[in-house]
Amino acid sequence: MNQQTKPEQALPFKTVSALSLSVVVVLYLAHALPLYFYNVALPAILRHQGIDLRWIGMLSLLYIPWAFKFFWAPLIDRFYLKKLGKRKTWLLFTQIALVIGVVALAFTQFDYGLGVFVIVGLWISTFAATQDIAIDGYTVETFSESEYRFGSMAQSIGVALGSMVGGAATLWLYQLYGWQTALISLAAMTALTMLAVFQTKEKSTSEKIAKQPPSLIRAFKRPEMLWALALIVCYRVVEAPAMAMLNPMLIDQKWSLAQIGVLMSVIGAGIGLLAAVTAAFLLKKIAATRLLIWAGWARSLVYLLLGVAVLLSWFNQWHMLLGLFVVVILAIRYIAMTALYAHFMHTSSKEQAGTDFTILVCFELLVYFIGGAMSGFLAKAFGYGNFYLILAVASVLSVLLSQVLIHKAKQTQQLT
Repeated sequence: MNQQTKPEQALPFKTVSALSLSVVVVLYLAHALPLYFYNVALPAILRHQGIDLRWIGMLSLLYIPWAFKFFWAPLIDRFYLKKLGKRKTWLLFTQIALVIGVVALAFTQFDYGLGVFVIVGLWISTFAATQDIAIDGYTVETFSESEYRFGSMAQSIGVALGSMVGGAATLWLYQLYGWQTALISLAAMTALTMLAVFQTKEKSTSEKIAKQPPSLIRAFKRPEMLWALALIVCYRVVEAPAMAMLNPMLIDQKWSLAQIGVLMSVIGAGIGLLAAVTAAFLLKKIAATRLLIWAGWARSLVYLLLGVAVLLSWFNQWHMLLGLFVVVILAIRYIAMTALYAHFMHTSSKEQAGTDFTILVCFELLVYFIGGAMSGFLAKAFGYGNFYLILAVASVLSVLLSQVLIHKAKQTQQLT
């Protein structure tokens, strides 16, 4: 597995099919649309309505299926309709379920109580998570190892577009036309992405690679998987609380919903697209883990400056300065995400690509969701300024420990 520890010997960009890249982008966009409605639009809507920060932070718990989807990932790798294909079977089924879920959310909202809202939310989250298993497996199987950086880039671009459309566009529609119109439009956009499913072309050899049925046990027996899991805990635990409180802080700084939508899901997503492309080309020269560490140091510095800015009331004097901080944080996040997912692709075995990649993503999301759920309590207890200063210190410790883990992983790989 030397590819994980050395700069990738990537092929030129022109060797990657434009259609393959486009299909992966749209597939990731498909599941990101409802995901980023919950992640971007809904927190801003609820805070605008005066909902307590602690409840907004607890929205992260709706993503529990994302943290535990590895339990059924081997089933997605194993069972399918041969006439449709290994990945197309689940892509179609989950896409239809997502459209149904978003339409149901449009006509229920809170009118039938919190219980119905949570059930519909878990329906959407569960099928989006299941779809992600199939998408991840398709991506790892479709791209060669030298092209993984482009697969990771396509994934980041799809997520950025999902943030732009599912977040900003839905928030804008909500402000102009209300909840139902916004959600019906989101359902229609989700349905349109189904066109990409029919363009998927699975490699005929993908079904013959596995010598044994996909399983969780096989994944956890591989040392490189265990090192990757440790790296996830160390690196991602700091980022979740910081990201979760950006929208509420913007609301408390008197930003309107329209301004937040443009900032987070138009400007921010645009910056994210550029960051993902930049990261893909950087990965041609350096290892994914090294780029991850660079992003970690940049993250620490920005959190420190943001905390100082809040404590010194800079945002009261320069209202748009907070927007600049948010954009920089988002750019760093997309670079880190592209690097991390490229590392995941190299770590995953093609014998059970969907299962291995899903385990890594699930663990990442579990860490992320726990941090997000606690963020409201921490921010309320310490205030935004001290909250980000604490995160800055934690980020420095996180990066230092991540470097140790990466070094240990390299030593282990050299011995095997």
